Amino acid sequence: MNRLKHTPLLLALVSGLASAQDIELPQLVYEEVLVTGGADAVRSTAGAASFLDEDAIARFDQTDINELLTQVPGVYIRTEDGYGLRPNIGIRGATAERSQKITLMEDGILIAPAPYSAPAAYYVPNVNRMSAVEVFKGPSAIHYGPHTVGGAVNLVTAPLPFEREGRVSLSAGTDGYRKGRLVLGDSQEQFSYQLDLLNYGADGFKELDNGAGTGFDRNDLNLKLGWESRPGSPVAQSVILKLGYADEDSDETYLGLTDEDFEATPDRRYLGSGADRFESEHTQAHLLHQANFYTGWQWINKLYINRFDRAWKKLDGFFAAPAEDGDYSENLSASSIFNRPDVFDRQISLLRGEINSSDRLSDRLDVTDNAREYGSQGLETELQHELGLGSWQHELAVGLRYHHDYVDRAHQPFGYRVQDGELAFDGITDRALKTDNRAETDAWALFVSDEIRRGPWKINLGLRAERIEGEVDNRADGSRRSNTQDIVIPGAGVFYEWTDNLGLLVGVNKGFSPSGPGAGESVEPEESVNLEYGFRYKAGELTLDAIGFFSDYDNLLGRCRVSDAGCEPGEEFNGGRVEIAGLELTGDLVWSLSDRLEMPLSLAYTYTESAFQSDFTSGFSQWGTVRAGDELTYTPDHQARLGIGLMALDWQVDLAVKYSGEMRDRPGRDEPTGRDRLSAYTTLDLSARYDLSSDLSLQLVADNLTDERELVSRRPFGARPNAPRTVQLGVTYRF
Repeated sequence: MNRLKHTPLLLALVSGLASAQDIELPQLVYEEVLVTGGADAVRSTAGAASFLDEDAIARFDQTDINELLTQVPGVYIRTEDGYGLRPNIGIRGATAERSQKITLMEDGILIAPAPYSAPAAYYVPNVNRMSAVEVFKGPSAIHYGPHTVGGAVNLVTAPLPFEREGRVSLSAGTDGYRKGRLVLGDSQEQFSYQLDLLNYGADGFKELDNGAGTGFDRNDLNLKLGWESRPGSPVAQSVILKLGYADEDSDETYLGLTDEDFEATPDRRYLGSGADRFESEHTQAHLLHQANFYTGWQWINKLYINRFDRAWKKLDGFFAAPAEDGDYSENLSASSIFNRPDVFDRQISLLRGEINSSDRLSDRLDVTDNAREYGSQGLETELQHELGLGSWQHELAVGLRYHHDYVDRAHQPFGYRVQDGELAFDGITDRALKTDNRAETDAWALFVSDEIRRGPWKINLGLRAERIEGEVDNRADGSRRSNTQDIVIPGAGVFYEWTDNLGLLVGVNKGFSPSGPGAGESVEPEESVNLEYGFRYKAGELTLDAIGFFSDYDNLLGRCRVSDAGCEPGEEFNGGRVEIAGLELTGDLVWSLSDRLEMPLSLAYTYTESAFQSDFTSGFSQWGTVRAGDELTYTPDHQARLGIGLMALDWQVDLAVKYSGEMRDRPGRDEPTGRDRLSAYTTLDLSARYDLSSDLSLQLVADNLTDERELVSRRPFGARPNAPRTVQLGVTYRF
């Protein structure tokens, strides 16, 4: 067995350190607005979690959830487009690939387009309109399935107002960046409402060879309506209806660069990506009901419907030339080209627009419209009750959820020729679909928990059971596949308040991520045993947090995407046993320099090590040939964020120093070199806010202040950079 070489060191480190936030951590708590969140909610469970409030979001006027989550230890990001349009988020070693191994929620409701049938999150709510973000890990996450191997992220929308209020914000910056947001709300007796309108976009920092656009434009419209019973009613009740619409139009691509071209101009976009375009629409309707009974019972209900339609027209590679007998070989994928650019020099020249296409079919670019329709809907009900048994206090909860989701795929290829520095459509519209299927899933989930308190002890016990029935209807060949998964997921956490300032915690839970609908009998779901342990410390304005984690995967599951070569989209692969261990450190201090000046300091640091436990060769291109002891890809050994600020009554300045350590593009055990290596890099962000009055404020934000440029990813196809220095100026007026 290839055990992790530093695990004893991690245990020793954790045993000598203290912890962060308060001596209690988060569970699902419903306030008047019927959402999880709030500082008190994040201090109530014996388990690891982080809470980012509205100030943490507004401090750098975040629209990119990737950048916001650098404040949370144990979270890993793979950069793709530089704006966070399609986040790749992983937690505690769970793959970051399109955030498919974490549970994403909005106000406690599953929000990924199809979290069971197709968990890749091509839609994530815009973080700029949120009032808080919660991240749950370890035993804290089992409430929120289906994915519990790493954790859960809950995006919390703004609560309904208690009185009439409004806010308008306008921002403009480099590369044509612009953002406008209008929020209006009011409350009259039992009724309240809030309207939130957001538009933002940019012209893009990349430059297409033919001068065409590389930017994006997004709209987000949300209406929240609320009702609550009159004071003194026999049952205190409240109802919230949320209606939302979002769309996007972006000139985004999967295509990167060769290493040679990246070194010369990292922001270049090849002519071959000139026809690429992403268009989407998202609609949602969420109904939340809460009833508080004077007998101590609380009843919570959620009814939700989400729809997401997208068309992503993007380069896949080149068409295959017909053989003499009239048959066609497989198309040449872009992934294969960028794995061996020295072999496919003609194709690279065509992508650059350096030569014209000949009449041969193999000189024609395959630009496929990956059109998909997603849907999810469900009903969740939960009962909560507090009672005392002797000297023990119990907070009991039992919940049941029915969820149905689907994805309908119709991937239509189109052909383009390179002609005198432009792409010319070949006029053929009836090529056979590459993918033509529908996958759907029905899932029943039961959750039971008990938070037990006595003196300095707090014990959290939880159990989640799911039955998942999936089916895939392949319209291309008329085949139909189905499967059923039954899983029981236990978890427990213990917190002991050793002193008024210092607490100890330990927790264990089973991690689970289901295999896709219609997966073959040889494909196993992803399962793990997760352990966490650590200390929490608080004294005055200082909080420290040290939590170690260890995850033992029985089976790591890889899922093929369109960008992977040699496999069908949605096809799954077993990766066998994997061990992941790490240490999470967080700290916060507000240092009072004078009666009118304070210096807030913050730290988030993660150390991680990982190792496959067996040798195997996989058809999954992201693994290939793996040896026992090889490390996971896109998981840095070290990553950190240090925040330093100065804060007065009417102004505030903040500097964030962010470090991402060296990473691998392919599994391996030795020092990564060449194409396998992604270098470490450090960036600085600066924010300055000045309040002209209690109603009017100005804000200047500069991201990547030193313009540090680095190759941060080779996926989907080719080398990709981080975003350059960007500067934006904004004004906010409250009324």
